[in-house]
Amino acid sequence: MDEISPRSLSSIDDDTLIIIFSFLPVQSVLAIRQTSRRMVAISHTHAIWHSAYVREILLAGLPFPHRELAVMDASELEHCVCRAIRIGRFWLDPLAQPRDITDFQASSGTGVSKLCFLPGYGGRRIATVTKGIWSVIACWEVSLGKNPPQSASIRKVAEWCPKGMIFTGFVVNTDAHADAVAATSVTGGSEQCIEILCISDDRADDGPATIKCVRTIRTSFRPIALEGDMIAYSDDSSETRIMDLRSGALAILRSAEEPVDQRFQYNRCLQVVFAYRSILVVRARSVELFEMPVLRSNSETFSYHPLANHSFGWIDGVSVKVQACPSDVDSGPIEPLSILLRAESDDPWTSDVHTLDLYTLEPNPQYIEDLRILPVDGAQDATPPSLSIDRTIGRSPYLFPPMHSKLSSPSVRGILRCTDIILGPYGTAVWIQPRPAHSADLTTLDVHASETQAPNTAMKATETLAGAVFAGLLQRAHPDIDLRARTLWAQLPGASHWTSLDYVEELGLLAIGSSDGRVTVLELGL
Repeated sequence: MDEISPRSLSSIDDDTLIIIFSFLPVQSVLAIRQTSRRMVAISHTHAIWHSAYVREILLAGLPFPHRELAVMDASELEHCVCRAIRIGRFWLDPLAQPRDITDFQASSGTGVSKLCFLPGYGGRRIATVTKGIWSVIACWEVSLGKNPPQSASIRKVAEWCPKGMIFTGFVVNTDAHADAVAATSVTGGSEQCIEILCISDDRADDGPATIKCVRTIRTSFRPIALEGDMIAYSDDSSETRIMDLRSGALAILRSAEEPVDQRFQYNRCLQVVFAYRSILVVRARSVELFEMPVLRSNSETFSYHPLANHSFGWIDGVSVKVQACPSDVDSGPIEPLSILLRAESDDPWTSDVHTLDLYTLEPNPQYIEDLRILPVDGAQDATPPSLSIDRTIGRSPYLFPPMHSKLSSPSVRGILRCTDIILGPYGTAVWIQPRPAHSADLTTLDVHASETQAPNTAMKATETLAGAVFAGLLQRAHPDIDLRARTLWAQLPGASHWTSLDYVEELGLLAIGSSDGRVTVLELGL
């Protein structure tokens, strides 16, 4: 029998090579690409990278922008697959450190009170809010080259600064395709309103752009969430309003708690989540689930009471996300909600050691799709006569109270200007660990105190950026992953306080704003 001589890759036809490449690890595909121009062309085939996505991303539970998968070309899919692998390696390696992409000065002498990555730009655009004599909203373009990280360039794309106005709230639209980019609450003199903003010519690579107001809502409330054409805005006590920006139709969600003096922000609204056929309103003292309201004109506006509510006590920081579900599990239309929170105590003598706790709102298996509730105002409703509105178990898409996941992470009680906690759909989270509350005795702040008191306190007491993996797809796919919190980034001794934070899990990008106006952009990846 004649011996079969081994064949080189160059002797195999294109279709067979594509099949072979579809079973190779990403690293092998990238290595073979270096051998010839033909291999370069074949390795850019969409089918190869879709196969790599399924094997190395989807089944591994790695963060990925799945919503854009259907419209990705081969080049974009390859980029996202390689990035997801780097992000996964970062979280799987407890010693990995983020890469400092760039630092830039967003303002001079005033802190960055809020910053957000703008959806739809792959992390290249950042919006900042600074407050000096007047407030300023600016949009920045971060352009990364192929050279070392120091080569990143920063360009201010647009700026909005209405004279005599102060911004009291700011949110960006989670829908990258919506006309409205952001919403901000504005106060000045006797005027209080929410301005809906868009960026004109915002897809241009070069040239100036402008931020313009496209709608004004006369209210003293703050914007809390913006999703497509839907905006949620709230007071600091008990009322949340949901509005369709196109039609102006409105509904009111009223808390079960009694209204209090709003000057003390006793029960300020922290987050509003547009969940499955419902709206979750998270306040400092309560978590309440409302059915998705019917929006009507101002003259016919109805009020709704919560389907269910729960209290964790006083919430200092919280992040609620819709969980990403495993590809091999039929979770149905209702996906669980993860709630990561840091509770605060009313007792000033409590321990300095706090925890971040993860809770889950599981789907209600007895939820009845067509069962609706009567609004508070007593309006007519299409509730089937055979179903009593007292049967509350069938009204809520989620089960209350939230279930504790038994996963927690230690935190520190201390001086903190940014209380943001950001949880991703895959279970990774970042937050700022404060400077210890008792790192210095009271005399350290006294101008007459001796220099020998509390030596080197300022050098030792710095804020740190912490991160951890909580229950989620990444943890399920890698049960041996280290779940302990770790320091991702540390302030330089004597640096300014961090005042704002944003994190996009699927992009592996972080941005931190400081009280001196600087913004630091970090990338998670190996």
